[in-house]
Amino acid sequence: MPTDTNGDRLYDDVNGNGHIDFSDVVLFFNNMDWIATNEPVSAFDFNRNGHIDFNDVVLLFNQV
Repeated sequence: MPTDTNGDRLYDDVNGNGHIDFSDVVLFFNNMDWIATNEPVSAFDFNRNGHIDFNDVVLLFNQV
């Protein structure tokens, strides 16, 4: 299960292993369409523009 490690209501630990690392970025990138369809968009919308896009991946990468 993805988790929010810093309390900002965004699931930055995408793989749920307890910390943010490059594998979270890869998992997010590879599953962006699935996440957008099956998860609450607001929990993964790092740039808060209302949808999941590559910019969200970049913002997650910048947290690593």
